[in-house]
Amino acid sequence: MTLTRQQFLHRVMLGGAVAASGLAAPSILRAQTPTLLRMNMVIGNQDPMFAMWQDFGRRIEEASDGTLKVEVFPTETLGKTVDIIEAVSRGAPILQDSDPSHLYNHVNDFAVFMAPYMFKKPDDIRKAWNSDLVAGWEQKLHAKGLRVLTMTYFGTRHLLSKRQVAKRADTAGLKIRNAPTKMWNEVGRVLGGNITNTAWSEVYTALSQGVAEGAESPLSVLYSAKLFETQPFISLTGHLVATTSIIMSQKLYEGLPAQAQKALDEVGRGYTAVRQPLVEALEVEYRGKLEAAGLKFNEVDKADFIAAAADTPKQFPEWTPGMYEKMLEIIA
Repeated sequence: MTLTRQQFLHRVMLGGAVAASGLAAPSILRAQTPTLLRMNMVIGNQDPMFAMWQDFGRRIEEASDGTLKVEVFPTETLGKTVDIIEAVSRGAPILQDSDPSHLYNHVNDFAVFMAPYMFKKPDDIRKAWNSDLVAGWEQKLHAKGLRVLTMTYFGTRHLLSKRQVAKRADTAGLKIRNAPTKMWNEVGRVLGGNITNTAWSEVYTALSQGVAEGAESPLSVLYSAKLFETQPFISLTGHLVATTSIIMSQKLYEGLPAQAQKALDEVGRGYTAVRQPLVEALEVEYRGKLEAAGLKFNEVDKADFIAAAADTPKQFPEWTPGMYEKMLEIIA
């Protein structure tokens, strides 16, 4: 029998609806078929943190009692972070690697997680995420179709540059690479110098060709991305005790079986403590590797950097009044 295009589309849609309702297969078959979650990472598979995220995926699978399967993809294989977060908000079965500043467009206050000199030590991330303040933000995020699966320590970020920076005045005229978002440009303002917006995939080339003269990142990333090959100095600005997060679809979460939801909640919330000492150990290891590669480290007088960071709330009038001060109280 020959079907018209309209009849064909109707049958496809009907078949999809039946499958989605679970009527297309016996219950025993459905129980044996886990939901596939693909995790889209920004870092490459040569980065030492990549293996940590593979471990995170395995922990979720094991805790889910066969209801979930997780596959991890490096270097934004599935798409750019901003595009994937938008797809996730509409229900895409993807776990997206994201620093919290990417949630700014959905709940403005989340950007404070990446405010320079806000957090003083890695455990501040746990305190902030488990606070009633952030729990309220998460409820607003759920209404936007997004859910924070985990928030954890990414590393303390320092400045790699063509000249030594001992104080903020030393960055005058220095072209410092930043990601093209409002909070990352604020990080650039606090560091001083001239902000140069460059995609992460283009940073090595920008530094090699002089388009940028400095870039900031955790030590392990400066090494794994080979950025240390382009500049000789690492100044220990410590301007960000940085958070990374994994974002998933709230709609997808709500449609999962209870065991899958429990696995995601417990593994995600618990991974903050699991990962922190691993990242701290990496920082020691990769400082040694960078020094062995000839990089020159120097301490920094942070006073003027911290003074500049005190003006960060003024750059974000859209933040809830008093929120910045409340966060300082929570982590104190």
